[in-house]
Amino acid sequence: VALGGASGLTGFAAYRSQSDPVHLFWDLDHTILCSITPIPTNFNDHSDSPNENNHTSKCPVSPAHLVSLLPKPPSMRHFHQIDDDFPIADDLSPNTRTYFRPGAQMALQLCSYFGILHVYTAAQESYTNNILKELDPDRTLFTRVIHRDEFPQIVKEGKDLIVVTDNMRRAILFDDKLSNFKPQKYENGIAVDPFTAERCVGARSSWSDYLREVNEMSRLVGIAFWSSIHINGDVRKVVSWVRSWNDDAKQ
Repeated sequence: VALGGASGLTGFAAYRSQSDPVHLFWDLDHTILCSITPIPTNFNDHSDSPNENNHTSKCPVSPAHLVSLLPKPPSMRHFHQIDDDFPIADDLSPNTRTYFRPGAQMALQLCSYFGILHVYTAAQESYTNNILKELDPDRTLFTRVIHRDEFPQIVKEGKDLIVVTDNMRRAILFDDKLSNFKPQKYENGIAVDPFTAERCVGARSSWSDYLREVNEMSRLVGIAFWSSIHINGDVRKVVSWVRSWNDDAKQ
């Protein structure tokens, strides 16, 4: 029965993706990646910054001893780039290291099977293109890419989904910045737990921190899938339910 139900949901999602697809808008910074400028010199893939493992623990066994028994989490994919929002060296060497959030690339791939994906970022075009060269080199994953050079009002007014679709029943924005939901009166936005520089450092050395990021991306995939197959078809109902659950969890 369980397998039959899963098969039915998958089939319905495939039908919906063709007949009435959900538009999934993705922010970049602190949502699916984290960029650090200038490039940190005190940690890389082979060494840790001095403070990375200074976590407190109630475990009676030495935390350092426990950590030594476990392999480190998988290395997070990253690359170097020039972010021209910041000073650039005379030799044009990269000034920024960008890390992809653990689980983010798989999450986007999964969402592409049942939704139409877009990038919606307040970053400039040059930075956005640097990201896409790594994230979507063949330009097959995202249908529209929207940045502040095209729509400068993003910075002060938020991210208006109407620039891509007028069907707000089938549009969701995933973003860590709540003010970006303002153009749709906050009805189409899912708040993302920010992937900050501090969390990026933690995910490099701690399995619990690493899995926290994977769990957040899994949550977003679940919301996207639920929105795709919701029988009413109005993603705003799903957004409302998610927010009410989050509010209840905080109480």
